[in-house]
Amino acid sequence: MWALQSRAPGVQSRHSERQCLRLKASAGAGWRARVRTIPHHAALTSSAPILPAASSVVSSAASASTAAPPATPSPPPASSPGSATVPATTTTSSTSASNSAGAAPYNWFANWVPIVPTCYLDPARPTPVTTLGQPLVLWHHKTEGWRVMRDMCPHRLAPLSEGRVEEGGTRLACAYHGWEFDGDGRCTRVPQLAADPRAAATARGSPRSCLTSFPVRVHDGVLWAWLEAGPGAAAAAAATPLPRLLDAGTNPILDWSMNELPNDYSFWVEQGMDPTHANFLHHGLGAFRSSDSVPMRGGLVRNQDIDIKSGWTWQHRGYEVKNQDMEATRDFQPPFVIRATYDQPNGSRTQICTMQVPVRPGVCRTFFKLGVTKAPKPAAAAGAAAGAASAAAEKAAEQQQAEGKKEEAKKGEKKKEGQGSGIFGLIGKIPHWLFMSQLIADQDVVMMCRQEQLMRSEGLTRRDYWLNSRSDEGVAAINKWMKLAGYPTSLWGGSGSSEDSSSVRSGSGGGGAEPAAAAVAGGGGGHDDVGAGAAHSRSRTQQLLSRGGAGGVTAAAPPLGQTYGGWPAAGITLEQMLSRRERHVRHCVVCQRGEVFVGRVCVALTAAAALVAAGTVVAALVAALGGGGVAAVGGWRVLAAAAAGSAALVLAAVKAWAFKDERFVSGLRQWQKNGGYAMVGIKGAKDKYKIQKPKKQ
Repeated sequence: MWALQSRAPGVQSRHSERQCLRLKASAGAGWRARVRTIPHHAALTSSAPILPAASSVVSSAASASTAAPPATPSPPPASSPGSATVPATTTTSSTSASNSAGAAPYNWFANWVPIVPTCYLDPARPTPVTTLGQPLVLWHHKTEGWRVMRDMCPHRLAPLSEGRVEEGGTRLACAYHGWEFDGDGRCTRVPQLAADPRAAATARGSPRSCLTSFPVRVHDGVLWAWLEAGPGAAAAAAATPLPRLLDAGTNPILDWSMNELPNDYSFWVEQGMDPTHANFLHHGLGAFRSSDSVPMRGGLVRNQDIDIKSGWTWQHRGYEVKNQDMEATRDFQPPFVIRATYDQPNGSRTQICTMQVPVRPGVCRTFFKLGVTKAPKPAAAAGAAAGAASAAAEKAAEQQQAEGKKEEAKKGEKKKEGQGSGIFGLIGKIPHWLFMSQLIADQDVVMMCRQEQLMRSEGLTRRDYWLNSRSDEGVAAINKWMKLAGYPTSLWGGSGSSEDSSSVRSGSGGGGAEPAAAAVAGGGGGHDDVGAGAAHSRSRTQQLLSRGGAGGVTAAAPPLGQTYGGWPAAGITLEQMLSRRERHVRHCVVCQRGEVFVGRVCVALTAAAALVAAGTVVAALVAALGGGGVAAVGGWRVLAAAAAGSAALVLAAVKAWAFKDERFVSGLRQWQKNGGYAMVGIKGAKDKYKIQKPKKQ
């Protein structure tokens, strides 16, 4: 699927009904921007350490005991999870070759997956997270740091996230029967066998008593996990560098914000490649005005520029009056990271890093970070980049382990990482709930939910898009990548068309759990290289929610994950879309504590307002009924000051309760007050966005 581009002599086009035009350009015909693919190698990434001993200790028997059984019997898998192989990290120059017939489907689990900013977590308790359809538990080991494990006790399959951190922070205990596990997932205690040491040792040593533990890293304040299990997982994780985020020396204006939103992954990666929507969708917020939009000049992203493993870079210019002369690049680092770099003519550089991580069909975790710095001069930047890449490539292998141990020991430096300096460092210390409004995210979420609902109800796919400008090139390219990666089938299973990223259909004659179960069992060529994480996900396809369009059959099993129950098979209300609790608060200990604090402030202001109001009323009654008149209460000035103070406290209490509701509960009232997309209730939003009032008859 490609966008319609400006035509030049020698360019021929074909088109068919309900498809965008596909272009063929002869040599030298038309204009081509500089488009380059960036291989992910160690020289371009920071050498964040791998936290110790996070490899899986689970055998195939243990995996069989922890995985939810498929709805229908299936033959035994061709290989155990422990023997899964990791796909090669390099591809040929042609993307068609990297995803040719018979090749293994894209393995989403053989990547470093961003899980959550570490500041959002409470080290004193385990935290449940659903990522790539997998229920995970995060907990902090006193000496080994953060651990990521499958959230399922092997005893009775109870969620370990409901448990406790015991033994001074070195054991994860199940709250159901007290089984305990160490940082590598080995069972260390079975209370029911305490009277028989020999039987207890046998039970603890069984592979069926172990948890699946995943390799982890903490990088730029975010906890990352390699969700491929098996003996080779740790080695594959160690050999794979983390994605590039903000450049070194960039001062973050906003540190990482993370939300779990009721929009499919496919919509959010499209959004990251669509800068021109901002002036229209967010009109009236901040400096966004629809009338300031200008046609964006941008380059092409050709088929051969899209690499399924290393992504691509798209170069374009500005999209509004104030930034139309900037040089912009958008780097897609599959499958989660998009970096946008804006170099202004005045020499300043703004970088935006977003990460989009599928939770389950229809739900995605989004990460956002913004920073500023000075743009390097072109000649100096090229020379410095070449020299730095060469030097780093030579030293990366020998320094990685040493620096890893050093970074792990220096917790103070890790705490400072990514916080910037000066005023930016001070901003980083302010709780994000105090100054971070979610109005822009509200508009994104509502629009994409409406779009997703419409596409499913009408049976439409992304092939029905009409992309006809250079500004659509990024959206076309990301959809091309999703087609190569086979999304959503490669992640969620089913046999529907991978071009239709908006739905995974189930029911008789197409999709459903049966084809996915057959794929896991080894039926069909090219599936032998799928790792244990992917196999585990596909074996549980019937537990995922159907994404059926018109006439689709809804799966009986509930969706995986803790948020937005019933979506997307069932509809979703505006209040659910704007829920602060579902979106953010339940995942962030900072906001949970902030809600408690703001709640106490609200109660204190309400009580103070009530007391001052009561005192004012009593003073007024004394002045009116007593013999001394207003002189008995200190005069009119005192009485007026008391009344004014009471009114001010009442107003402050009302504002505080509204603030608490908007930041921690729901954005529905604010949405309705401000007028939704038009934002007619925000000051300054009406100056260039005129609303025509109906004329009187």
